[in-house]
Amino acid sequence: MSTSTEPLKRTIRWLQVYSALMTIALAVLFVRSGAASDDVIRTRGLIIEDEAGRERILIGAPVPEAVNRVRTDEARVREIWGPRFPDAYMGYYQDYVHETTGLLILSEDGFDRLVVGDPVPDPNIGRRLAPSTGMVINDHEGFERMGYGLKPMDGRYRVSLGLDTDRIQEGLLLTLDDDGLNGVTVGTGANGIFLGSAPAGHGWTGLEEEFQGLLVRRDGEIVHKINLADGN
Repeated sequence: MSTSTEPLKRTIRWLQVYSALMTIALAVLFVRSGAASDDVIRTRGLIIEDEAGRERILIGAPVPEAVNRVRTDEARVREIWGPRFPDAYMGYYQDYVHETTGLLILSEDGFDRLVVGDPVPDPNIGRRLAPSTGMVINDHEGFERMGYGLKPMDGRYRVSLGLDTDRIQEGLLLTLDDDGLNGVTVGTGANGIFLGSAPAGHGWTGLEEEFQGLLVRRDGEIVHKINLADGN
């Protein structure tokens, strides 16, 4: 039996090889044809699904709506995030920006995981100080854990890279502002360290004088200061 089927097996193998070669050849011809004629694909949006039919990648200007996306499903927002915050949260949530022009990757459960856009959506805990062009990475529950962006601030620009803690607070922030603020902040809230420089009277340092050095705060109070700008 095995001897009689050998020719058939060889024929199938050759057909498989021939099919693969033809596929490659057609792909090459298609690419060359497109490059030669400068053809482009024009569309407003694109949704890529996984093998289970779940929407996983959204591309568009703005990105298209997705049935599986948590952020734009008020009932799921109320159920999943609502209990973690005060009652007023859902009222504030109505004003958050969820759209973006760019690329958005969703988890299997529909949470925003990675966004590259102009501007990127607001965090799910509040509005941004200004629209941010850049990139955002969220955890498995849709909470922002890292963001890198460029923001217009009162006629100037601020470039920032922030890494957030699991308590939804900034743990490390690198900032470069056109108003003269440049530095790294380590810590959250009223307890933290600032290493950098700022002009006199800048709200970031809370100092009347020009600053260049190290500040340590505890419970909102400056407990240690090294200011090279004034020699102290």
